[in-house]
Amino acid sequence: MKKALFWTIYGLLLVAVTIGGLEFAATFLTPPWPAYELRPIVASSAGMRQIKTLANDPKSIPFYNSWGLKDEERSVERPADVRFRSVFVGDSFLEGMFSLTPLSELVAKDWSQRGIEDSEAINLGISATGPPQYYYRIKSVALRLQPDAILELFYSGNDFVSDRLSSWSIPPLVAERPQPSLLGAVAPHLDWLIVNRLSLSEYGRGNKSIPNEFDTLNDITKKPLAERAGLLADYYKKNYFPDASRQALQEVFGRGGATFWNPFERTDDEREFLQGWLFANLVDWELLHPTWPAPKDEAEAERMVDPAEIEATLSWLLGADRLALSKGVKFLIAVAPMAAVDPRYAAYWQPWPRYFSQNRRREAARRVLLAELSKRGLHPIDLAEDLKGISGTYRLTDGHWTELGTAIVAKRLAAELLKVRDSVPRQADQKR
Repeated sequence: MKKALFWTIYGLLLVAVTIGGLEFAATFLTPPWPAYELRPIVASSAGMRQIKTLANDPKSIPFYNSWGLKDEERSVERPADVRFRSVFVGDSFLEGMFSLTPLSELVAKDWSQRGIEDSEAINLGISATGPPQYYYRIKSVALRLQPDAILELFYSGNDFVSDRLSSWSIPPLVAERPQPSLLGAVAPHLDWLIVNRLSLSEYGRGNKSIPNEFDTLNDITKKPLAERAGLLADYYKKNYFPDASRQALQEVFGRGGATFWNPFERTDDEREFLQGWLFANLVDWELLHPTWPAPKDEAEAERMVDPAEIEATLSWLLGADRLALSKGVKFLIAVAPMAAVDPRYAAYWQPWPRYFSQNRRREAARRVLLAELSKRGLHPIDLAEDLKGISGTYRLTDGHWTELGTAIVAKRLAAELLKVRDSVPRQADQKR
């Protein structure tokens, strides 16, 4: 018995010392706080310049601050001259695609044009994240910034989740920060390093690692028009779908004719880029998975709404509201519609009805979610009210907002946040 106890204690001490040593070493290989709590990968403008396609188009290269965010430099402590501080939490719609001006910056500009210079809109938008990450980002970072308001942007296309928020669930061994994990509780830098190196994050799992893929794909847009669909078919057969027929792949890519290629040939701010993950999804829906549910109309889409998915998603949004409320912070949630509300986008994707059908399905889920949020007292901001029917508000390929779409949303959110600002007592009034 004594011998077993000795070896048990010895083993635990050995594990503790090993983890402690690795954690110490990992601090030299990870970004500082809060950057390592925010992103699973290091984001830098210098890294983006290594991509030839973007190097030849420098206006598409974003700026990242020391926190790894597409924002101006911020301080953890609230500046003395800031009367109202808001924090935006969300995914790539907040981060802004390529060099797109971030939503938070346009909100601040709107305030400045109104003569309001004592308010902040901090951007905590991280691509390829969802409600669980939003919840823990609010808990671990946003609330530490001493905000008056937190605005969570929910995108209907990929923010619905199936796992509920639960205080009783056992965390995994490692997890994308700031989500909890067993290792992260004692060695957060080591946890970040493992997730980063092994591509265990949502971003890493969702993007196939193919060297020079971005440049290779976008070089195809410079080839003669008649060759492009075939070159895309060759690329995807080699790298994504070796068992698929080349002829079938070429047929999928060739359906849109010259119109399909127009967004990639532009030289202005609305130029778009071929991205591997996006057209892999197109092939999945149009060719490889004919049994995947593809609603033909709104009525069929309504029947496909999964109540369990709605409840699971609600649990994270309601949980975020409780987190903010516990600190006396106002919580707002803005719900972004699918790109199908843009007539230009809807027309572009007509040749691919199965792929486009997911817009109907997610729009149906969005409407149900809005109704449930209202029932629970959250009073969501429905951005479809501002965007529906306006052409040119969404990018044609990846479905993010254009400059026009971002500007429209910024105007709405700036006004909504001013209502909160007006309800926050001035510091001088608080001292009386």
